[in-house]
Amino acid sequence: MKKIIILLGIPGSGKGTQAMRLVEHYGYEHISTGDLLRGLQGRKDLDQELQEAVDTMLEGKLVKDDVVYRLGFDAIRDALDAGRGVVLDGVVRNLAQAERYQTFFEELGLSDDVQVIEIALDDKESFDRLKARIASGYQSRPDDTEEILRERIKVQGNEALEPIKAFYNKHDLLAVVDGRQSMDAVHEAILRIFL
Repeated sequence: MKKIIILLGIPGSGKGTQAMRLVEHYGYEHISTGDLLRGLQGRKDLDQELQEAVDTMLEGKLVKDDVVYRLGFDAIRDALDAGRGVVLDGVVRNLAQAERYQTFFEELGLSDDVQVIEIALDDKESFDRLKARIASGYQSRPDDTEEILRERIKVQGNEALEPIKAFYNKHDLLAVVDGRQSMDAVHEAILRIFL
């Protein structure tokens, strides 16, 4: 079993749900940059870099890579030191991050212990799902508005995902699962990757 599972997918693809199911199934640590950042909200002891990162997130924009690495690498090291694998959910958002994380795993001697899984969804389905979440109040983030949703899909949609997928394909690490299926079917498809 691979120690590092990286989930890719545009907003609304179900990455968070599938990450939690994998964590439950394998006893791994769930690491999400968004969760790490949201966990900083309201804290008074943040340095300027982290406070700016929280403000940027609340505007629906992408946080600087240096902050992503700082938070993510620390959380990964902590989990691995505790003897647990990790499920990275929404951690790799651009090509530079994919390259930097891969270098980090190589430095830890874990380059053969990485599996990348894309939960594939088109941008329109993404917007419809996210909009439905706002309407129902289900899993809606406090920072979600239609305008912010459009911005998130613009910066985190399929166009942004293409170079990341190409990078992982080149390293023969990427498996793709159809995100239009039911949550259970997606979960089963992900588990089959590890057989």
